[in-house]
Amino acid sequence: MTHDTLPPDLQTLLDDLSRLADRSNSTAEEDTPAALLVREFLKNSWNRCEELLGKCRVLRVRPELALGVFGFEIDCPYRRKRHSGDSVELMLGPVRGRIHYRLDMFANPGQPYIAVQIDSELAYFHPNCSRQRGSLLCLGEIPPSAFPFGLDLLVETHLYPIVTYQNRRPAHPCDEEAARYFALAPEAMEGLEPVKPLY
Repeated sequence: MTHDTLPPDLQTLLDDLSRLADRSNSTAEEDTPAALLVREFLKNSWNRCEELLGKCRVLRVRPELALGVFGFEIDCPYRRKRHSGDSVELMLGPVRGRIHYRLDMFANPGQPYIAVQIDSELAYFHPNCSRQRGSLLCLGEIPPSAFPFGLDLLVETHLYPIVTYQNRRPAHPCDEEAARYFALAPEAMEGLEPVKPLY
């Protein structure tokens, strides 16, 4: 699916996620009440994630220098496709990427506040991953809540099932070529199953 053929709502979402991942929204460095709240949320979210990581065998997450950014690695095989004429390859992994939290998440609660990028060098091939837009991963619907979605819940209930191909049925795929491949190619899931348990 090209930039011009995306549905308008998906195009808007990917634009918002691209800006979030580019860190053009850095506002939590101040000592305002909202900035302090964001820093407290990120600290608590990381503490809960560390508890989850203590049980995990196939996942690593680490905070990065930039506030609200977390690197991750998941030990799992994945499909790769570098260019449209190339064949789809099975790779052993790991899958690497970054999770970005929007630093003004409390100020604009209606806007997306989490963006996930897969390392574009991997050429990760998945219906939920926009290879043409910086390898942004569509996480699906985050349940509505008065509080932002914590890192531990994000990793366990959204990121891990998507990256390991357990969840690959988006309503509007970010990569139409990948969606067609996983819907029609009989060999698409060979080598990707069974999925290792998270813990």
